[in-house]
Amino acid sequence: MSRELAPLLWRVARLLYINGQTTQRLVDDTTRLARAWGLAWEVLPQFDSLTCRWRAVDSTEPWQTEILSASPIGVDMHKVAQTNALISKVCAHPKPAGPTEIAHWAQTIEQIEHYRPSSHSRFVLMAGLGAAALGLIFGVADPEVLALIFVTAALGAGARRLIARYSQNLLIQPFAAALIAGLMGALASRLLTDSHVQFVEIAACMILVPGAHILNASLDLVRGRIGLGLARMTYCLLIFLAICVGLLLGLSLGGGTLATSALPVDTPLWLDIVAAGVAVAAFGAFFSLPWALLAAPVIVGMIGHGSRWLILENGGGVVAATLVACLIAGSAMTLLAHRLKLPFAALAFASVVSMMPGIFVFKLAASLVDIYAAGSQATLPMLLAAVSNGTRALMIVLAMTLGLIVPKIFIENSILHNR
Repeated sequence: MSRELAPLLWRVARLLYINGQTTQRLVDDTTRLARAWGLAWEVLPQFDSLTCRWRAVDSTEPWQTEILSASPIGVDMHKVAQTNALISKVCAHPKPAGPTEIAHWAQTIEQIEHYRPSSHSRFVLMAGLGAAALGLIFGVADPEVLALIFVTAALGAGARRLIARYSQNLLIQPFAAALIAGLMGALASRLLTDSHVQFVEIAACMILVPGAHILNASLDLVRGRIGLGLARMTYCLLIFLAICVGLLLGLSLGGGTLATSALPVDTPLWLDIVAAGVAVAAFGAFFSLPWALLAAPVIVGMIGHGSRWLILENGGGVVAATLVACLIAGSAMTLLAHRLKLPFAALAFASVVSMMPGIFVFKLAASLVDIYAAGSQATLPMLLAAVSNGTRALMIVLAMTLGLIVPKIFIENSILHNR
């Protein structure tokens, strides 16, 4: 039966890989499924392929090898959850596979492969709401600015879905959405005088940040999968580059700038927590999380963000506050991902998206462009601005990464594997 079961195993591995599952869980879960089917199994993930080897358990026959075309560039939590449910069902009642069982499993896998992502209306609506929620967290209070943030993000989401119909290029979608954000931001700066008007473009670009892929890349690097981790991180950097180029180009065409700094505004705790919950719900839509599974990550995101607000309000630094909030979110999301059979990176990033230092990354890019334009006339304050923005972004990203990854590794190694 290995000839009939092996193709099903490939398809399961590919489903998990291309839809955001962490590499270690991919290896563990497919190995568990192979064992239930009486197969010895090895899988080697690379950025553009999966190399699969299998043979019957205790067999002395040569390994059979298949190289599958697959890239970990998507996140679909519904597909991952349903695939993991199939694995658990098979492993809970292992038995010799007959033609009827094989046909049933093949049909189930095919149904999962054809699951549609979030509807266009949900995707566009939640993009606007998520960006507006980020604007509230950043201190935007003007209804006109919030409305423009909503419209800008919704237009970018609509453009992404439209482009996806005609192009498989990995960078055109974030570039186009960021370009729209830059143009709308430049227009807003001409029409409005609110000091937070710059968040029209910044909040709309924040929802383009590939945080789930950053976490998966970091996990691969920590676990010693250097090649795959570097490839994933390069993919993330290319997306950041596309976002920055699109944003700055849009601002330049519209005569806008990121140079102005808004005065900090204290967002009330209740509003900060509610807005964080909306942002988590928005990324649930981006990652095709079913409505029925949305409540748990929303609650965790709200708790984590509330803890960050309290630390900042009591004089703590932004890096320390972010680290504590991510430790809370990372611990809770590790258990939730295991319980709900969902990809950790997508769940964890959705819960802390509002903490991403997008504004510093975008201002770093703008500072570098200004330095290039000034040439030999570049001043020390211009250089210091670039270094300051870059350092802040790096420290916050490191705090987020450590805060999310360390609890995951500790809990999985010391608790979950001992059950």
